[in-house]
Amino acid sequence: MLTYELEYSRTEPLYLQIYEYIRKDMESERIKAGEKLPSKRGLASQLGVIENAYHQLEAEGYIKAVQKKGWFAEKISISQKEREMPKQEFRETEEVKNPPEHMLFPFSVWAKIMREILASDQTRLMTRMPCEGAYELRSAIAEHLWNFRNMQVKPEQIIIGAGTEYLYMLLHLLLGESVFGVEEPGYSKISDIYTGLGLQCIRIPMQMDGINLNVLHNSETEIMHISPSHHFPTGTVTSIGKRYALLGWASEQDNRYIIEDDYDSEFRLSGKPIPSLFSLDVMDKVIYINTFSKTLTPTIRISYMILPFSLLDKFHQKLSRYACTVSNFEQYALVKFIKKGYFEKHLHRMRKYYKDRRNQLFSDMKLYKIFDGSVIMNENAGLHCLVKFQTELSDKALLKEVRKSGFQAAALYEYYHEKPEQDLHILLFYYY
Repeated sequence: MLTYELEYSRTEPLYLQIYEYIRKDMESERIKAGEKLPSKRGLASQLGVIENAYHQLEAEGYIKAVQKKGWFAEKISISQKEREMPKQEFRETEEVKNPPEHMLFPFSVWAKIMREILASDQTRLMTRMPCEGAYELRSAIAEHLWNFRNMQVKPEQIIIGAGTEYLYMLLHLLLGESVFGVEEPGYSKISDIYTGLGLQCIRIPMQMDGINLNVLHNSETEIMHISPSHHFPTGTVTSIGKRYALLGWASEQDNRYIIEDDYDSEFRLSGKPIPSLFSLDVMDKVIYINTFSKTLTPTIRISYMILPFSLLDKFHQKLSRYACTVSNFEQYALVKFIKKGYFEKHLHRMRKYYKDRRNQLFSDMKLYKIFDGSVIMNENAGLHCLVKFQTELSDKALLKEVRKSGFQAAALYEYYHEKPEQDLHILLFYYY
């Protein structure tokens, strides 16, 4: 029987203490792969709370639930070097509850900050920006990532750019004529940009816990572009075992890297954020990319990437002559927006807004017969969910019927490069 000593005096919730105990026991192999964990009912009498801890561990791929049998530990392949590296401790942050759509953009706050900058920072506003972007903004982003994502990042590793598309182009210049792997199904714009740059793209199929590693190993892929914390469009979270396996694949050859596209990690609507692949990487093989387009507005074209230390010298040698593509005005405005706590408050409002929209969506679904017998999938992260229908309609007819009822939806098959031969009967529903 597992027994853990909980510290009721700590501000950290009890379920997170349990989560950390079990996670560490699995990574140290005190809990073996395939071992059955105590039932929630059995542990509840001893620990008082367990369900949230089990659901967080399940979301990250540490354990799985087997119907009518219980919870079982999954296999995790961690190299000895990775096992010996110091782990970051999770720092609990206040749960975010709030907001956005275009109407929810904090215009008054942003205008106030812009006025302050124009009144007091004229010299900085007219000074040529380094190619990486303002150091103050990179420092503010590094602090935000530590507080929100538990990521230890140096400001020197961060590169600011006007949109992720620009960052993809920089990576092409940095990495050369590499073979890129993309997820199938996936966001077609990513592969369109890479192929538009003249790069070879290989599509790696998705499985229930992430990309198919056998296909990846048997391909010529050198740079793998993935969204492990919330894949679009399936909503899949890459399991912890597969994350370590991906890092192992990247470390096999010097020219292999993983691009971690963390496009909507701020919108996990239950539990704590999924740990980034970047935070697990001890071999300097992960390039992390994120954007403020989702959290603020697409019209503020501020994105950033974090380069591993192994690529920094190469970046400065090859790309230092390129000018930063984001204006000084917007960069310094965003610095104040983050440092004065407005960004965190904005995220609170956004999450509450999308959570309310999600709950309203689920309530509306109950009113329409076409949803009878349907199953909602992967609804707790990001701004969309999947719904599997019990129907004999074709996917096109199903989508037409659902849209006729007033729902904003898309068919999953549309995101495959090679369209499935059979109807999937799965639609995407957006919360915005």
